[in-house]
Order: sequence, then structure tokens, then C-alpha cells
Amino acid sequence: MAEDWAANVKKYVPDADDGAIAGIVRYCGIALQKRDSSLVSMGDPAETSRVRENFLKKKLGLTQSDADLDASIAEVGQRMKGENFKNRVTVYYLLAEKHGLLGTFLKPAATKGAAVAGGAAAVGGAAAVLGAAMEPSSAPAAAPAAMAPVPPPVAPAPAPVTPKVAPLAAATGAAALGSAALAADARETDRPATPTTYDREPLVTDTADSGGRGWLPWLLLGAGILALILLLSRCGHHDADDVAPMATDTAAASAMETPTGTSAPVVVPTGAGITSETRAGKPVLVTYFDTGKAAVAPAFAEATAPLKDYLKANAGSSLAVSGFTDATGNAAANAVLSKNRAAAVKAALVAAGIPEAAIAMVKPADTTGASGNNANGRRVEVTVK
Repeated sequence: MAEDWAANVKKYVPDADDGAIAGIVRYCGIALQKRDSSLVSMGDPAETSRVRENFLKKKLGLTQSDADLDASIAEVGQRMKGENFKNRVTVYYLLAEKHGLLGTFLKPAATKGAAVAGGAAAVGGAAAVLGAAMEPSSAPAAAPAAMAPVPPPVAPAPAPVTPKVAPLAAATGAAALGSAALAADARETDRPATPTTYDREPLVTDTADSGGRGWLPWLLLGAGILALILLLSRCGHHDADDVAPMATDTAAASAMETPTGTSAPVVVPTGAGITSETRAGKPVLVTYFDTGKAAVAPAFAEATAPLKDYLKANAGSSLAVSGFTDATGNAAANAVLSKNRAAAVKAALVAAGIPEAAIAMVKPADTTGASGNNANGRRVEVTVK
């Protein structure tokens, strides 16, 4: 069943903006498809560092110091302290709200609608200008100088050209509409608008021969239809662009937001003890021993909970038990001690309720893999195969 991200956000912000929540979900993308990557571990410095660098700095564009940004993350973590697992969408919403940047995740107003409205206004203006340009002159044309002595005959008033004005105005309006849409597109994408290539000047200056203008309405009508087709294709382009940020944000979430699955460095006890960590998304249980001893620490049974949960959720998985020793002392005696420690851990796993058939004893390639730390060498690791 799909996660109700908005419900979790509204536990902290009852009147949360659904549009901003949807934008954050789009930004996170496939990082929300797995439980591990859909949560934020406030106790993991590597995870909070990713939130600071990728979300606060890169996505929100914040320029405060790392200490100030870390304080913002810690404040959100304190606000959500009632939850063991912090929902990533909720953490991002609360951070964006704190810095007043929820608008980053809201889709802009319908730019295409504004462009069309502007184009419609331009249609009216172009029709008025074109109508004035096509009005027949009420004054007779001046006679050439060579014919000055002969008075020209009085010509009848030219027939009204109203039928031509209407289609020309409509065509010019359509062209203006296309230009307005292109201008709007230039504002959205930082590209220069495509210029209009045909020249309207003869329409205004050539008033002597009305018959020569017969082809102009068809030319302008064709140009208007072309501009309208271009507008429609641009609209389709914007519809695709509306999805593009989601695809980009998804890629960013996949590359930057998905946790590595590696826990923070663990502190090695100086004697007997138990530590738990995660490697590649799988739980690892490490048991440390006192020098020369093979007794398992008392907290072992309780510490096996992550292993049991993983085996229950992943049918067919099994455990590998590998023993190590420090690099000091007799090598043969150390080998026996390593086997005894591994056997003690296997018995403790069975006693904790894990089937013996799901446990395998695996000898590591380097049984003294302590990296110079003898306390770290005296251990048995239980990993998921």
C-alpha cells in the first residue's frame, strides 16, 4: 500500500501545503521506494551531512555556515524526537518551512494561460492598428509634377475594404498570439524568442494600388496559421517540461539522497562486548572477547533482534559466523581459541531462537584482521550471506 506522506507531515503541520508535499515527493523520487532510504537517521553524521549538502545547499540554495545548517537539522530532529524513524518527506518539509522556501516545490502558475491571454490582448490591439492602416484615404493623391497644368479627373471614392480588414486583422492577431507565446517561452527557458520574419511595411505604405494587395491576406493568414501551429507545439513542449524537474530530481535523489547503508564507525570495546552495525543494508553483529577467553557477553540475546528480523523478512537468507584473534601469542593456540569463540557465538544464536540450519561457520581469509588493534582482533562476526 502506498505511503501517505502527507499524513505524516500533517502530524507536525496540520495545515501543510499539499502542493509542497507533492513537490518534495517528486524531488525524492525513487529514494522513497525503499524503507531504508525513505527515512533519515538523525544520529548518523554521514546522513545529516547528505541532508545539509544535497538538500539545504544544492536544492534550497542556502548559503549559511555548516554549523547553522546543522543546527536547523538538529532542531527538526528534536521536533520529531517522538519518532524513532524520521520520515524523509516530513524532515524536508519542516526544513523548507523553517527557511521559508516551501515555494521551491510548488509548480508555477499556468504560464501558458498567461501567454494565451496576452496573445488575445495582442489580437485586439493588432486588429485596431491594422484596421487603421487599411482605411481608404479621404484626400485625393497628389498629381505628379509633369502633369500639374492638367487638372486630374475627380475619381469616385474607393470602395470600402472592410471585407479585407477582418481576415487580415484575424491573421495578424494569430501571428501576434504566436509571438506572445514565444516571448513567454523565452522568459521560462532563458532562450530568445523566435523573431517574426515577414515584413508588414508594404501593407501600410502601399495605398496606391489596392489590387496589388490581394495576396497579402492569404500570406498573413498562412503566417497566422503557422504561428498557431508553433504555439500548439510549444504548449506540448511545456507539458513535457512540467515533468522534467521530477525526472531530474529523481536522478538527483538516486545519485545523492539514497543512503549508502553503512552505519557510523562503531566503538570497539576493550574487553567483552557486543556491537551492531549495518553493511550494504544488512545487519552485522560483532561479539568481542576478553583476552584468552571465549565467553559471550550477557547482552548477546537482545542484540540478535536485527538478525532475526532480517531472516524473517528475507526468506532463504542465512548467517555466517567467522572468528578472529589478535596477532599476539602462539598461532596454533590462537586458531583453537578462534574456533571456540565462533562455536560459542553459534550456540548463543541457537539459544536466542535462530535455527541452527540457518547458521554456517565460515573461516575468514585473515583470522588476525585487526588492523593493528588487538582488541578489535578478539572478535566473532555474524553476517548475512
